[in-house]
Amino acid sequence: MMGSAIRPNILVVEDSPAVRMSVAGYLEGRGFDVTEAENGRAAIRALDRCSFDLIVTDVLMPEVDGIELIKAARSAQPDVKILAMSGGAPNMPAGYLLKMTRMFNADEIIYKPFLNEELGAAVARLLDQSLPN
Repeated sequence: MMGSAIRPNILVVEDSPAVRMSVAGYLEGRGFDVTEAENGRAAIRALDRCSFDLIVTDVLMPEVDGIELIKAARSAQPDVKILAMSGGAPNMPAGYLLKMTRMFNADEIIYKPFLNEELGAAVARLLDQSLPN
């Protein structure tokens, strides 16, 4: 349990409203402060306004994609942890793109669709803490 400790601040970036709301709702239910952005451009604006502990971002998005966002985030907030996510199997085009995010310093990747437990485990590893059930 997080108790009176400062709650980690997470930016969830996803152009699919259903996926964005699902991820944000899961993380809020685990006690995190969550900011949502519908694409990379909105996420970059959020990075200008607020400091984040973790960014959970889709890779394939309109306007500004996940790779561009990761580069911008690393410039704006070098210590932020980044979890990149995308649909498709590892050997499919989206999977290759997701693997490329590691070249741009994503800390971890996750393939959609994923279980909440998989998301929770990745977030816990990146923030170096355990999550409540």
